[in-house]
Amino acid sequence: MKFEIFDIDALGRLGVIEVNNKSMVTPNLLPVIHPVSNLIPAADLKKFGAECIFTNAFILNQNIDLKEEVVKRGIHKFLNFNGLVATDSGAFQYYMYNNKQFNLDAETIETFQEEIGSDFPVILDIPVQLDDDYETAKSKVLMTINRAKDNVKRRKRADSHWFGPIHGGFYEDLLEKSIIEMGNLNFSIYALGGLVKSFLDYRFDIAIKNLLIVKKRSPPNKPIHMFGLGLPQFFSLAVGCGCDLMDSAAYILFAKEDRYFTLSTGTKHLNELEEFPCHCPICLNYTPSELKKSSKEIRTELIARHNLYLSFSELRKIRQSIREGNLWELIEQRVRNHPNLVKALQMIKEFNPFIEKYEKLYKIHGRLYSSTESFNRPLIYRYWKRISDNYRMPEGVKYLLILPELDVKGKNSPSINQWMDFINRNKKIHRGSIHIVFFSIPYGIIPLELTESFPMGQFESILPSETISCRNILSNTELFLKNYIGKYKKCAILVPESYINQYGEIEELLQNNLFKELEEMIKSNLDLNISIFNNIEQIIEFFDKDC
Repeated sequence: MKFEIFDIDALGRLGVIEVNNKSMVTPNLLPVIHPVSNLIPAADLKKFGAECIFTNAFILNQNIDLKEEVVKRGIHKFLNFNGLVATDSGAFQYYMYNNKQFNLDAETIETFQEEIGSDFPVILDIPVQLDDDYETAKSKVLMTINRAKDNVKRRKRADSHWFGPIHGGFYEDLLEKSIIEMGNLNFSIYALGGLVKSFLDYRFDIAIKNLLIVKKRSPPNKPIHMFGLGLPQFFSLAVGCGCDLMDSAAYILFAKEDRYFTLSTGTKHLNELEEFPCHCPICLNYTPSELKKSSKEIRTELIARHNLYLSFSELRKIRQSIREGNLWELIEQRVRNHPNLVKALQMIKEFNPFIEKYEKLYKIHGRLYSSTESFNRPLIYRYWKRISDNYRMPEGVKYLLILPELDVKGKNSPSINQWMDFINRNKKIHRGSIHIVFFSIPYGIIPLELTESFPMGQFESILPSETISCRNILSNTELFLKNYIGKYKKCAILVPESYINQYGEIEELLQNNLFKELEEMIKSNLDLNISIFNNIEQIIEFFDKDC
């Protein structure tokens, strides 16, 4: 198998997987189909954008007549699908129904998957349940690892590219052990399992934490798959945290309950809809009232088709966002869909030291920080790490001047233009003696000499309303000041009562609580010898006095 990566944004990887003279792009969705009785024929799935489908080898193996037919014809001809095919061993049935009497031999089902020509067979793993105690979970992880080692020894077909399942549930050490052990074995794709029930309960934070733990330890040249990830509003966050592939039957299972996928308001029941908020072929040709009057089978198929159209449309949007470097912006839009998605995104900051390593150095467009979650982005973490570790003051400076960053950056701001012009023209203090920095949201302190570099000079941001975000900005500012304030003879901050915005209008600055908190932090911290002024003329006089 060949996995070629063309672009990266966050931990999302735009790439191509080539297997057996066929290919699929990443990130991508593998729709799960019943091998016999799927309402939407496998051949039709190509029309939605499916390049690989997932089906159940266990069901085929249990039916003697079907077993003989699929072995004879091969899984691709049996399903009438000319793309890639992945097959499950039956472990999902064990996981979902927790059937202790589940009786299936690993060697039998794994050999069967090779016999039918599966492109991506899955070993017979033992998924960890979220309610498993530690010893039970450990036993399942060790058993899966042992089965994986046995699988590697008895494989026969070079054109079967195996999934290596990863488990651990709530236990981080077991997750790490699972991915490390499996990563040392010859698997083409590593698949994180045991999370379907967390998806159904909207416990997205569990899934994201597990994914990031696995991503940190997985071989970087191999794709990561997530079993059972079917809600399109979760796709972008999962991709941003390292998911390359996912499979799900949610499109059809939800349709059987008359549940209709949307991206903006979550899953809606058909009875809640007077109009369809979508322009897919189903929604253009039918109304909710028409579907309600149709037979159960027709209604289920049509809703399932819409759910597929929406799912693959979202994946195209995600891939384009990776190309444009806007995946974080898309993620922050999508998580507004549900509070539990926001909760999952907030976990990102715990993994910033890891994610930052993969964050692009430069992007085509400036950044938009439009939510409180924006302030946790790895890009901001990177800025403060580099300011702390690498920044050096300009030579010859004696005075530190902190200017407020206003509605537009630098010279594009009328007020900043006036202040800079006054500083440059003043006859009392040599311009080279004054080190100008900006108090910036969300970066904290940005030295003037860095304002034209990415991303500090190319961004738009909201004012933070969340206490934690304000505290982070202020703490980063305080750290900078404590590191460098002793190297200046005098320090001043300009906090004007008002300024002229980009439209020529006068705005009150002190209405911004963050500037009030900055003043309070400076005044209450005896270690920070900084004077606060309301106009630039006073600051120059302050620097000149006793010079």
